[in-house]
Amino acid sequence: MSTIQSNYTGMTIIERLIVTGQFETFKRALKKNKDKARKILESLKLDQKTIDRLMKTKLY
Repeated sequence: MSTIQSNYTGMTIIERLIVTGQFETFKRALKKNKDKARKILESLKLDQKTIDRLMKTKLY
């Protein structure tokens, strides 16, 4: 993992997904595999409250 990938300070969630190369995978998982989508968000070092909120929100 590069320094950019390991330091998410100041990045939006979308930026984190793009920098880690997980944006398209996350979009697909959000529609078809909620467990995978949750694991991707966890890998971005998001807190559980944020992850729970995002999983309830229709993003796409």
